Amino acid sequence: MKLLQFIETSIFQKKIDTLLSHDEYLSFQEYLRQNPEAGATISATGGCRKIRWAIQGKGKSGGIRVIYYYINTKGEIYLLLAYPKNERENLSDEQKAQLRKVISALGGT
Repeated sequence: MKLLQFIETSIFQKKIDTLLSHDEYLSFQEYLRQNPEAGATISATGGCRKIRWAIQGKGKSGGIRVIYYYINTKGEIYLLLAYPKNERENLSDEQKAQLRKVISALGGT
């Protein structure tokens, strides 16, 4: 098992509690621990990834999206945003620019 540290933003923490049960969240973390590069890279964000995650009874298409940043050399996964698919499909240019600033501050591209 890979030793990875999850680092959650306050925005992520508040939102994930309303989207997933504790057990669902633990399952998500375990999946990401085993597959840290599973999410599709989001252009113009400095390397952020978006992963689809199913909510029990809704499947992936009705599930949530999690935006995260993986730093392989440090063994860190930054959990940045979480939202239901029906709330938004893609990030706006402004949101991408904000994520790019965060990633730059973390030492990313």
